Amino acid sequence: MDYNEKLKHERFRASTAPKETFDEEMESDRGRSINSAAVRRLQQKTQVFPLESNAAVRSRLTHSLEVQQVGRYIAKLVLKKLNEAEKLKALGLDDKKDGFTSAIEIACLLHDVGNPAFGHFGEEAINMWSETSLLNVFTEKFGDEVKDNILVKDLLCFEGNAQAIRLLHSLQDLNLSFSQVACLIKYTRPAYEPKPTDKSDRYYYRKKKPGYYYSEEKYVKALQNNLNIKSGNRFPLTYIMEAADDISYCIADLDDALDKGILNVDQLHKAINDIWDSYLDDEEVDNEVVKKRYLPNLAEKAYKRYESESHNKNHSYILTLRTILVNELANYASDRYIENHEAVFDGTLDESLLDGNDEFHLATEVLKDVASKYVFSAKEVERLELQGHTIISGLLDAYMPLLKLDYEKFKSLSKTEFLKPCPIETRLYHDLSNKHKRHYSDSVKSIHEQETVSDEDKILELYYRSRLLIDYISGMTDRFAFEEYRSLKAID
Repeated sequence: MDYNEKLKHERFRASTAPKETFDEEMESDRGRSINSAAVRRLQQKTQVFPLESNAAVRSRLTHSLEVQQVGRYIAKLVLKKLNEAEKLKALGLDDKKDGFTSAIEIACLLHDVGNPAFGHFGEEAINMWSETSLLNVFTEKFGDEVKDNILVKDLLCFEGNAQAIRLLHSLQDLNLSFSQVACLIKYTRPAYEPKPTDKSDRYYYRKKKPGYYYSEEKYVKALQNNLNIKSGNRFPLTYIMEAADDISYCIADLDDALDKGILNVDQLHKAINDIWDSYLDDEEVDNEVVKKRYLPNLAEKAYKRYESESHNKNHSYILTLRTILVNELANYASDRYIENHEAVFDGTLDESLLDGNDEFHLATEVLKDVASKYVFSAKEVERLELQGHTIISGLLDAYMPLLKLDYEKFKSLSKTEFLKPCPIETRLYHDLSNKHKRHYSDSVKSIHEQETVSDEDKILELYYRSRLLIDYISGMTDRFAFEEYRSLKAID
């Protein structure tokens, strides 16, 4: 294993201010990322609770900052343990320690930039709209056989991770290093490829969701070639970014639920114990692991701290639980990284660093189960999700006339910004982001320059036109989407 093959300074385009070392290049990536609009928008995007006025409740940005810190901690632990084993030099990491850590930190900061407004329900709204309304546009124009076209299949599978790659490379053109972007490719199949259904498939975990779209496939192939990543495999540092995210959100959602009064400490404490005990005699969990009562014992320590405090009691409970869990899970993740080092380095490990039939994995599963049962199903959360679904679906429907225009009319509109017989479509087109419109024009330039176009060309043009609308709406913040919906629907 030689990390010189993975931690490299090359970018899709040569940098106008090249640096001498990998560590310095990662500082450049840090600056490009932190100063990007993609990161700034995270402050007004939902983690769990849309349009939240309480600043103490997490947004996508505050969540990403927490993930960044956990990722940094795991990276430092991995490097410390490799150093103690005197392996850093042999692995090619002795002069890349700062860059190794920084690449993971920035991947953690960027990991949610592709998620739409209103959390994962916003993602679901886009997919439901695509599978009905968008698909109907394609079949009306090209017949039912178009359903088998890979471009159509690609559009019917919106995914925040894939959208992040599109946003950073195609839309915002940050020109990050291949190594930095590779940290973010959590899933390794294109959106048009069906996910594996057989658990014995060696890519079952890594391909359970799309990792990139057809529109970025050439870029991803260039990245894989540069970093010697075989198709279907991951980049090693991705495993640390993923573990940091899993560790952070399994406790953060419960913290926010306590803060909002959806749960109280007694309810949360009981839920942790009850759900842990429910895994006894579960076929997929070793009974000896359950009998260790790792998480209930931690919760008991937290509850004693809660009872001993006279002020800010809720905070004492969750702080105790979080502090111990983050420390022990981070150490566990770093140990798993090193124990499976060759598979991690090659990107063939088909599970997360927190997987494994042991108490640490079960702890994360129990916390996720508690959040699913008592937080995400709470009436307040479900009502907010329904509102978000209505807003995202309503916005997509509002811009549908642009997709229904025939090829020649939309070509004319995109070139002249005006279409006399179509005043509604003209105004809708004016409403779109100029950056997104420029990218659309660049993507279809070769088609527009042709004297005659085939149905295949028109399908490709409509693919990028559809991406134009999805890019624009999925990039909105919660508040902007809400205001845009009210404006288009003429709601006071």
